[in-house]
Amino acid sequence: MDKIKLSTANIVILVAGVVMLIASFLAFLKFSTPSFTIGGQHFGGSVSRNAWSSGNFLIATIPALIGVVMAAHVAVVAFAPQVKLPEKVLGLTWNQIHLVLGFQATIMMLAFLIRSTGGVDKGIGLFLMLIAAIALLVGAVLRMQEQPDPVI
Repeated sequence: MDKIKLSTANIVILVAGVVMLIASFLAFLKFSTPSFTIGGQHFGGSVSRNAWSSGNFLIATIPALIGVVMAAHVAVVAFAPQVKLPEKVLGLTWNQIHLVLGFQATIMMLAFLIRSTGGVDKGIGLFLMLIAAIALLVGAVLRMQEQPDPVI
């Protein structure tokens, strides 16, 4: 059995995609209220929402899905050589698709970082997703340099 050899760019994309997916289930936003007790009942405390929560569902899950798609493409090409994918999709090469998706995920996560949350704390999931999105973009740029696509 031949050893599977992944390029540095593809390893970065695989790891970043996995980190992006895992981080999307961690606290994305955290709400804290003062704690108090009335008649033996405890009120207040903190509540967190992840990227899959109803308030964030579509817009916050897009970067996570982008990471999964990029990692899945790399995994299919590396670990299932019998699967033949088209050279181009909608006129774009796979390297170009990775670059666009990595850029999109990074911009979306930067937008989450700089937006005003109205007193709501940003959670560890947001920061890990931001780091993973930047890693996806770095992996895509490295991929462009390692495997230049032929100009047709």
